Amino acid sequence: MKKFRFTIKQKILSLTILIIVCLLAFVIVIHWRINSLQQETNFITHQDRQITSLTNQIEKNILDMETDQRGYVITGDDKFLEPFRQGLAAWETNFDELSILNAMDSVQQSRLQSIKNNIEQWIELSAQHVIQLKKAGEDGQVGEFFKTNSSIDQMDHIRNQISAFRDNRNENTNRLITNQADRNTVLLELLYIVWFLIAAAAVSASVVIARSISRTASQITGTLTDLVKVENLNTRISITSNDEISDLGQAVNLLLDNQQERLRLQQQEKEMLSEYQGITQTALLGDVYLSKLAKIMDYPYATLYVRTQDNGQDFLTRVSAFAGTAVGSDHEQVNFGEGLVGQCAKEGRLIHVDHLPESYIHIRSGLGAASPQSLVLIPVSFLGEVLAVVEIASFKPLSSLHILFLESTSGHFGAALNGALSSMKIDGLLKESQSLNEELQVYTEELQTQSEELHIQTEILHATNKKLEEKQVLAEQKTLEAEQAQEELTQYAKILQQSTQYKSEFLANMSHELRTPLNGILLLSEFLMENQSERLGDEEVEFSQAIHSAGQDLLALINDILDLSKVEAGKMNIEIEAVNITEIPEMVLQSFGQLSRKKELPFHVHLEEGVPEIIYTDAQRLRQILSNLLSNAFKFTMQGSVTFRIGIASIDELEPFEDAQDSHYIRFSVTDTGIGISENKQALIFDAFQQADGHTEREYGGTGLGLSITKQLVSLLGGKISLVSEKGAGSTFNVYLPPARHAAVYEEQHPQPEKPAETPDELVAAAGTGYYNDYSLLADKEVLIVDDDERNLFALTKILEKNGLNVTKATNGQEAVEYLQTGAAVDMILMDIIMPVMNGYDTIKWIRQMPFRQETPVIALTAKAMQEDRTRILEAGATEYLSKPVNMEQLLTLMKMII
Repeated sequence: MKKFRFTIKQKILSLTILIIVCLLAFVIVIHWRINSLQQETNFITHQDRQITSLTNQIEKNILDMETDQRGYVITGDDKFLEPFRQGLAAWETNFDELSILNAMDSVQQSRLQSIKNNIEQWIELSAQHVIQLKKAGEDGQVGEFFKTNSSIDQMDHIRNQISAFRDNRNENTNRLITNQADRNTVLLELLYIVWFLIAAAAVSASVVIARSISRTASQITGTLTDLVKVENLNTRISITSNDEISDLGQAVNLLLDNQQERLRLQQQEKEMLSEYQGITQTALLGDVYLSKLAKIMDYPYATLYVRTQDNGQDFLTRVSAFAGTAVGSDHEQVNFGEGLVGQCAKEGRLIHVDHLPESYIHIRSGLGAASPQSLVLIPVSFLGEVLAVVEIASFKPLSSLHILFLESTSGHFGAALNGALSSMKIDGLLKESQSLNEELQVYTEELQTQSEELHIQTEILHATNKKLEEKQVLAEQKTLEAEQAQEELTQYAKILQQSTQYKSEFLANMSHELRTPLNGILLLSEFLMENQSERLGDEEVEFSQAIHSAGQDLLALINDILDLSKVEAGKMNIEIEAVNITEIPEMVLQSFGQLSRKKELPFHVHLEEGVPEIIYTDAQRLRQILSNLLSNAFKFTMQGSVTFRIGIASIDELEPFEDAQDSHYIRFSVTDTGIGISENKQALIFDAFQQADGHTEREYGGTGLGLSITKQLVSLLGGKISLVSEKGAGSTFNVYLPPARHAAVYEEQHPQPEKPAETPDELVAAAGTGYYNDYSLLADKEVLIVDDDERNLFALTKILEKNGLNVTKATNGQEAVEYLQTGAAVDMILMDIIMPVMNGYDTIKWIRQMPFRQETPVIALTAKAMQEDRTRILEAGATEYLSKPVNMEQLLTLMKMII
């Protein structure tokens, strides 16, 4: 983990901020306490004033009532009763307010309750009782009451209670003021303690920062002093902080390391000079030089190329190597200017290359091999002339100090190499003179033997002619063998073509064999899903839905395999027509909008500006391509979004396709944020039965046919497909289609036919409008079903009878013909094609030859799903064709239209 860097500036700034924050907190606490004190004082003063005022009011109210009572008793005037009643109401109101203010003091509440009881007792037994006597005219009893009653004592007792209550309240107020003063004293003491702690922390932090700076600075000063005085290069500065001072210490340590390394290299260079003495062979000299350099610089691989001449041309020859092969390799000789070695020799300058590719070279040992990362080529010169080139490979880039060392040692090595080359030239000249002398001695002997050689050469010529004749015969045999090989290749081609045909027939037959039982599965599961008898529970209906869904998936797989076989056999028909591009966005939104909402994935559709409204291509195949790509995008995307975009392809996009750069191609892009495809699997996924993740424990299912069929269809439409993907970051499939696939020829030779009002393939969509869902017109119609599969007979019979039709069954064509020859009433015939005894083709032909049966509707229901099968069935006389598995809504709608 990288150590946190705390600079001097940051330390000082942090200390300043700490002090400011602490002082701010100190001020905030003081301000809070002052406000709290003021609020407490205001509360005590206000409440005390209210309680005192209310107490005085209650006492005044009682006094007024007593005075008004006596005035009424003395005068008998009713005007004294009104103030009495006002006082009676006022004292209760004031008492309630006083009770609320003392609600938290249980002692005061008890005293107030006693006062209240005494006042109410005086009012009831004294005041009101006397008034009632006065009103009744009982003056004698009134006088007697005042003589015997203790009313005056009661009033004195009430006044004493009120006075005691006020005194107790004053004592409480004094106690609160005392407590408030004590708390203020404690707060002041706490504030002094906090201030002392802040000051101590600030001083301590300052001391630590200053000490860390001064300690490192002292170490740097001492180290530099030792370097100047005693040239001690072994001392290093100990770095404990991570600031500018540590940077300075690291720089000083680096300076010491470089200086120490420089002195070491200078010493090694002196030692290398002594190693060259007495060596006159360039290969040996090169081995010594490379070995010594490897020991000093610790590199794993090096070679030495020495300049040589041959026929007046200079080139470089590999003579030595460290941890490699010196001679016998592919690059033993290099011309000047050829490759990096030749260019280094030609320019006479050092070449340094970093970040080498992994396949550049492998340095091997007994344990394994690895690729170097850096390459250095150093020219070796003498008196300005390049004599050799040293090539060094290392696992890490060489330092600038090592580069300077190489340049320095190359000069001394050049002088030693020049001496060795001169010695080798002298040795060569001596050997050459000795050889010339020997040649002169044998020259005479050669002249004597020339006549004998001429005779021998004549005999050799005769033998050569005989060999040429034999070679001629052999050549004729080779020609014959080549012709035979050509015939064999022709036979192999026919066998391959036949094998392809067998494969297509096998797939077609397998499609039939799979569709026949699948038809029964889908029909019966659909019948069970409707649950018209209401005998099935919810769980059984769910089972039926699961069976029907599995059958639909199997049907899609069969269709994919058939499409792939059609493409491979070259039987995929392309119907060129005008396609409105502006309708495609709405089409894909309708097709995938529900899936987008179900998976909660945003689905964005964009039609860029400048796209032509009309292109000429196969609309059905285009929809199939886009459906495959969008289905994969939603399938492999769990979160994020899916984007579909239509635009004009740029020149840069078409650059990888050489034959597509001159056309204005339309680009259909499908982008997702799904799992992505690794680079090594991007080419593989376009092959049949291949997937990016093909393991049995893979997260996503499928057969791997979708993208293979998509690629083949794009190619048939004259387009291109590309993929940009990253593992875990999503994928973008781009389909580039030409705006016209032979459009001019198609428009000229094949005018667009008028589209029929409704075709069988459109009946399922039309059935949803409501009109076609009413099959009452089929009630009581006679239908003959001809099929050899009991499951299909059972399923079709049940569904047709449910819709009110009368069904007759036949298990082969012969039974059907025999039944029709009886003259039975039949409104419509449902005919299977592949049956024993008599197949569907022959049966339809027989029916069309019968009197009164030429117009009977015959609908072929077959698992034969190839395009040529439909043509053959209609030519045999069938009214219409539906492939298995049969969609019952489509079948019933078609029967209703024909009826």
